Amino acid sequence: MRLIKLAIISVIVFFLIITAFSLMIPSNVRISRAINLASNEGRVLSLLRDSAQWNQWHPALMNDSTKRSIQTKFISITDSLILTSWQQGSRQPFTNGWHIHTMPQADSLTVQWYMDFKLPWYPWKKFESLFFDKVYGSMMEQGLANIKEKLQ
Repeated sequence: MRLIKLAIISVIVFFLIITAFSLMIPSNVRISRAINLASNEGRVLSLLRDSAQWNQWHPALMNDSTKRSIQTKFISITDSLILTSWQQGSRQPFTNGWHIHTMPQADSLTVQWYMDFKLPWYPWKKFESLFFDKVYGSMMEQGLANIKEKLQ
C-alpha cells in the first residue's frame, strides 16, 4: 500500500513540475521567414491572393492528401498584407500571414511569411511548440524559394 501511495504522489508531483515548467513557455508563438524578390508587388500579390495558385508553390498544398485536410479562410487582404486562418483536421486553427515590404529606392521587395499559434495551457501542447520552428520553418523556406522560382 505504501508503494502505491508513493507512486501516485510521485506521478502527481512530477505532473505539477512539468506543468510549472510549461507555463514558462509563451502561449503565443510566431514563426517567421522572409525572402527578397526582384519582382514587382503586383505579381507577388496576385500569386498570394489567389488560393487556387497556392498548390503551385505551397509545400503543404502540393500533396493531395494534405490539401484535402486543410481548411483555409481569408481574414484580411490589404495592399501589403494577406491574413488567413488555417485548420488541419481537428487541430487548433492558426493564423498564416504574408506581409510585403517595399522600399521606394530599392529594385526588390521583401516577402515575410509568418504563422501565429495560440496555445492552450496544456504542458504537452507547450512542449510541442518547441518543435514548430523546425517543422514549419523548413516548409516556409521551401515555399518562399518556390515563389521566387515561380516569379523568375
